Amino acid sequence: MSDDERTERLARRSVEGIGDDRVEAATGRGREAWFTLLDETGATDWSHKDIAAWLVDQHDVDGWWSQSITVAYEQERGRRLPGQRSDGSFEVSPSKSLPGSLETVFELVSEADSRARWLDRQLRTVGAGDALDVVGATPASSVRLAWPPGALGAHDDAVGRVVVSLYQAREDDGTPRGKVRVAVQHGGLATAEDAERLKAFWRARLDDLARLAEEEAIAEASAAEAGPTA
Repeated sequence: MSDDERTERLARRSVEGIGDDRVEAATGRGREAWFTLLDETGATDWSHKDIAAWLVDQHDVDGWWSQSITVAYEQERGRRLPGQRSDGSFEVSPSKSLPGSLETVFELVSEADSRARWLDRQLRTVGAGDALDVVGATPASSVRLAWPPGALGAHDDAVGRVVVSLYQAREDDGTPRGKVRVAVQHGGLATAEDAERLKAFWRARLDDLARLAEEEAIAEASAAEAGPTA
């Protein structure tokens, strides 16, 4: 993934959550003022890349904010639906905070036996078979899963990809702080309807994962209190 694609993705996720006052403070104009200026410039016929570049080159808008304004403009003018990428496909990225250690939650996501406890039994409801293949993993950071052809949201002749990312904040001395944040990124979806169904599916699976992580955290705490066995 290129830097531009990564920036666009982050901006797309945040459009609804950023108030217009923040946009104006960061860029000098509110969204509606930018939309009017873009209309007057003829940007309704421009590509996503051209709009973002114009904001940067002609008005010194920061790259991240140029992406945010561009995504909001495309949605406002009916050129893009929420969750839609500039290439026309859709993406969902639900997330949830889980109890326990980063290492334990990573095992729950990366190990086949553990995934069977929170994911596999529901895959047939979205046409994804009995289990997903792991195509790559970064320890304690992310797991990449293959989404099979013919499954909900997938192309009939191509394997899609689901990325499960994990993060836990740490103190200056490296001590873990707070819960583990788990996000599921499922892109390349053909329709908004598929995206909505898969968003609900992954949210439910994250709820199941959270319950399992809580059980594991309780078991680990009980074992620590009991101390080493003789």
